[in-house]
Amino acid sequence: MFVCSFARYNGSLLLVTANFTNEKGKVGGHSITKSLAKEVQDFPLDCLAWSQTLTCPRIYPTSHKNLGRSSGKTCPDYFRWIHEDLRHWKETGITRDMVEVARRTAHFRLIIVNGKAYVERFRKSIQTRDLFTVWGFQQLLRRYPGRVPDLELMFDCDDRPVFNIGKYFKRPNPGPPPLFKYCSDPWSLDIVSPDWSFWGWPETNQKPWEMTLKDIKEGNKRVKWKDRTPYAYWKGNPSVSPIRADLVKCNVNNTPNVDWDTRLFIQDWDNESAQGYKNSNIEDQCTY
Repeated sequence: MFVCSFARYNGSLLLVTANFTNEKGKVGGHSITKSLAKEVQDFPLDCLAWSQTLTCPRIYPTSHKNLGRSSGKTCPDYFRWIHEDLRHWKETGITRDMVEVARRTAHFRLIIVNGKAYVERFRKSIQTRDLFTVWGFQQLLRRYPGRVPDLELMFDCDDRPVFNIGKYFKRPNPGPPPLFKYCSDPWSLDIVSPDWSFWGWPETNQKPWEMTLKDIKEGNKRVKWKDRTPYAYWKGNPSVSPIRADLVKCNVNNTPNVDWDTRLFIQDWDNESAQGYKNSNIEDQCTY
């Protein structure tokens, strides 16, 4: 849901060249010399009736590889979230005033013009979230050169939603501010976007997902499924969420009279960082 809400808008892919503005506003970067993907034929998206039928016009392909006409095909189920996330602006559209309201909490403004991305930074994000979020846009521009339409958006790199639905539909507010974030909920306007860690999280030794997936596939071969420790496995930082704190209570150490068939481990990121992340490689954890 989170990833796909940002994948398409009005039939055009929304995700960047390597050109962007630095903190002083000067344009920098490098040019792209080789496309990472084949040219993709575009089709207009017309799925206004998804809520009733979950179907799209038959001429619309379900993937970029399918460029011809198809019969009996339907849009992927997650396409409905695009309409859901943008429904607050269906009647009014988006005005300049709405965009500027979103600046109050945004870390940066992203503008794409003629296939080039420009960034205006407002404040520093936690760790390198802003840098790798921009990197995600850059990957899109590289993968689909010439296919990304001109656009402007505000992006907040924190986790929790900030714009409550009820507040911004009351006058004299200019209207609901369109703000992109990693998370949202039914009571908020924030538009969900792919998590920055898909493209890397160096503070936790997380490589880009494409590389991590290969490592997981290799790590998965080390221990056969029938030979693995027969428990559900979880490892993370429980202090960031009450739900996680409740989860850790199910550990066998906390409930000696009941074994929930789980093995839950607390991750101390400060300690892991000091030790060079020796115990944090995802591919080494495919043993449960």
